[in-house]
Order: sequence, then structure tokens, then C-alpha cells
Amino acid sequence: MTLEEAHRLLISTLGEIYDEREAASITALVMERLTGMPKGLRLVHKTDLFNSAQTALLHQWLGEMQAFRPVQYVLGEAWFGPYAFYVDERVLIPRPETEELADFLIRDSADRPAGTSVLDIGTGSGCIPVYLKKKRRDFVVRALDTSQPALEIAQRNSEVNDAQVEFFKCDILRAEDRQLIPASDLFISNPPYIPELQKKEMDRHVKDFEPGIALFVPDNDPLLFYRIIAEIAEEKLNPGGALWLELHHDHAEAVQQWYRDRGFSIESKKDSSGKNRMLKAWKT
Repeated sequence: MTLEEAHRLLISTLGEIYDEREAASITALVMERLTGMPKGLRLVHKTDLFNSAQTALLHQWLGEMQAFRPVQYVLGEAWFGPYAFYVDERVLIPRPETEELADFLIRDSADRPAGTSVLDIGTGSGCIPVYLKKKRRDFVVRALDTSQPALEIAQRNSEVNDAQVEFFKCDILRAEDRQLIPASDLFISNPPYIPELQKKEMDRHVKDFEPGIALFVPDNDPLLFYRIIAEIAEEKLNPGGALWLELHHDHAEAVQQWYRDRGFSIESKKDSSGKNRMLKAWKT
């Protein structure tokens, strides 16, 4: 099988599952991993033959993707900014809007001094704190999660990316666990925010593979984690501090109003798709 034939096979097979643009994007990821070549070089070598190991891996990965397993889990890699992160079914796949949230904090905190402490609540793969630490080496960055397997992956990603982050286990829904949270200057979180009722509307590669504990909240309490984080901030956020949150666009206005009612000042931002997805909150 030539590189060109492998490309066509991927495009045609994945086109039965994904739209044309996503099938092309996934194909590019798989081909680059299999060949070690960027797109331009693959075109030059399009008549080169795959060896037996490459052919076997192609068919293995294609079979997994036909079963709707996300390509990031198949390859064991997802990108967050310029940094590669190991991912599997124990953690969420990093999303572009979460990267926008992290950039929001970095831009807004440009004048914060060395030693500023940041806490990521619900870290998953560790993409947020590792990204922040790479951008601001002078910050003290910590992160928590309720999942021990997720924390193990986050630790692995911090080591691979040479970013010193302190991780610890904490279930913020438990009052006794919240006592473990250190006072911090900045909080950031992409908490679970999708009502269970919406699960049936989601793509199979999300609902069948990504960890539900990191995605879903009860239908009767969609603001659950935003409320808890506000309570934590009122107790643990240092004077002059602020927090940044990723929002469900359907509930963005409700979250904003809830924080206003608690006495927070807020600033909201839209993501690159024009959806109201980011919130900064602070108390004067």
C-alpha cells in the first residue's frame, strides 16, 4: 500500500462517520503519525510503500476509529497550544475553547508578579496548568482533580512538558475535601457543565468514550460546580484575586447572574465561534 492509497482509504472510511472537514483533519493526523512526515513531504513521497508494521497499525487504528473511538485516544496524543499531551479514556480531550480560556487568564494577568499562585480546579489531563506554567514560569501553579487516574496522567504530562505543577486529589463536592484547597491568587476551571439530558444528543465518540464524570451534571442543577467554585473562591481567593471559568453557552447568562448576585464583578468573553463561553469574576 502506497502513502496515497492509505490516504484515500482513510478519507473514504472516515467520511462515513465524520463530515468532510473532520475526516480530512483526522486523516492528516494519522498519516503524519504513521509516516513521520508533514503534508508537503507526504505529497512528494506519495508513491512510497508502507512497510508491514505501518500497514498493520493503519488497519488497527482505522478499526478503532470505525468504532467511534476518538483519534486522540487512538494515537494517545492531543495538542493544547504548541504542547503535546498524552490522553486516553481516563481524561477529557483538550478543546480549543479551553485553550482560549487559559489565554484569557494569561493576557489578563500579564502584570501579576512572580510568585502569583494559580489553582486549576478539575484538571483532567493537566493541559491548563501545564500550559500556564510553560507561559509563566514564575507563577506557582497547582491543580486538583477528584480522579486519581486523571491525576496520574496530568503528572505524566507535566513531566514530559517540563512544567513544575503540584497536583493533589480533592473532591470539591465534599466539604471536608475543600479544606485541602490552598489560598490562591487566581482560580481557573473547566468544570463539568453538560446536563445529563443532553447526553443523547451528543456524538458517539464523545458520550461513549470521554469520562462522564468530567462532562455531566444533574439536569436539575446545571450550575452545580459553578456554585461550589464560587463558595471556594469566597473562602480561598486571596485579596485582589480573580477566577476564570469555561461556560456552557446555554447557561452562560444564568452563571453570570448567579455570580453577580453573590457580589462578584464579572467580565464575559465569547470564544472564536462567537459563543459566550468564558467568564472572569472577582470581588473588590
